[in-house]
Amino acid sequence: MYQELASSSFLQVAYRPDSCLLIGRWLCSINDEQLREGYATMRLAALQHNCTHWLMDARRRVDRSRNGPEWVITTFLPSVQREFGRRLCVAFLVLPNHLAELEAEGEHPAESPNRADLFQYARFIDEGAANAWLDHYRLGGQ
Repeated sequence: MYQELASSSFLQVAYRPDSCLLIGRWLCSINDEQLREGYATMRLAALQHNCTHWLMDARRRVDRSRNGPEWVITTFLPSVQREFGRRLCVAFLVLPNHLAELEAEGEHPAESPNRADLFQYARFIDEGAANAWLDHYRLGGQ
């Protein structure tokens, strides 16, 4: 069962208490200000529920800024992990063509390094696979 925590014209945030999973679903393409506002909402919800496992559904964001994803990965998520003091795991749901573009550019978006002191993230096109990956870490996987 999902508990809706926040909703705006561009982001819905829900929480699944049975699996301690925070879910953010982007509802449309967004600008940089909305990106930062949305992730600030995710951070507050995560801290409120002590939740370090996130599913970010970006499949409705069809026009992507190149700055936003870099800021999320290099600045925002490491900052949130430091606040928690334990590993943060984030699964990003993206469109197949976006994943293909990243791979064509030489980025290896499958998964971040597997070190306990780093947050973990991976990109998926299938929500079931994303949830299985999150469950692996939630249940103590390395």
